[in-house]
Amino acid sequence: MRSLISLLVLLTPQLPIVRASDDLWAQYMAQMEAKKYESTISRRERNLDHWDVPTAAAYLGLHPETLKPLPQHASEELPSSSSDGSGDATELLDEYVGHDAAVLFYAQWCNNCHAVAPSWDAIATHVSAGSRSSKLIMALFDCEKDSRHMELCVAAGVKAYPTMMFVGSGEFHDTDFLTKSVLGKDKSAGPFGATTLPRTVKFQGNWQYGDQLLDWVNIMRGLSSWHTMSESGPLRGLRNGIFGFLTGGKGKRASSAAKLGKEGSLPVGVPPGFQSELRGTGGSGKPAAAAAID
Repeated sequence: MRSLISLLVLLTPQLPIVRASDDLWAQYMAQMEAKKYESTISRRERNLDHWDVPTAAAYLGLHPETLKPLPQHASEELPSSSSDGSGDATELLDEYVGHDAAVLFYAQWCNNCHAVAPSWDAIATHVSAGSRSSKLIMALFDCEKDSRHMELCVAAGVKAYPTMMFVGSGEFHDTDFLTKSVLGKDKSAGPFGATTLPRTVKFQGNWQYGDQLLDWVNIMRGLSSWHTMSESGPLRGLRNGIFGFLTGGKGKRASSAAKLGKEGSLPVGVPPGFQSELRGTGGSGKPAAAAAID
């Protein structure tokens, strides 16, 4: 009889022992991991930045509250910085933050976005994005995180996922007058449509090839650097000097901004002191103008 009972015990399948404490701990860790990615504050992981709305608005030249494009010249109609129109309109101009940015606009449900993410991360590592020596921020922006994120992507002209966009120091032209007249503005620019903001340009190639993305980023960096040199660097000073000599006056000197060292990292979030009257103190925290909204 004992041998029969022993045989039945051996043949009976053993059920796994589930401890309530282990199950609760696993749920807690899963919740903490999820909360880590629900943060609305800009952060940097390795060489990639995860942007919030105030940061993206600052780089793209959008008003932090209305998300409307800021004018490039004071002669244009200026949006007010406050609802009562008491803001100083002369400060509401589109300004270059001092370094370039390449941002990938995505949605969590987009399989193509997940497919291109490893290449985007590899390029950020290759160019040392986020360092002062690179003068480049490579970022990610979730367009469907909430309604505020969606509003910003609409303002930036994002019409498909994934959309890669470069933000530089000067105006980019993604089409020409003749092609635009024949095909229309969006079709002439490429499959991702024309850019709606002057200092931005979209990647129109095949995102499945990482080399194309890398070449595009490097070319845009070169164009942005050339614009910086020609507008506020030694070429501007030389041009003004020659003009002053020919006109008998003194050439207008270019304003020399304080040079940042090549060591260290570029700021995370809104650069400190950048349009502080409009966007707050900057940094990784929320600007005062957008804290109540985002």
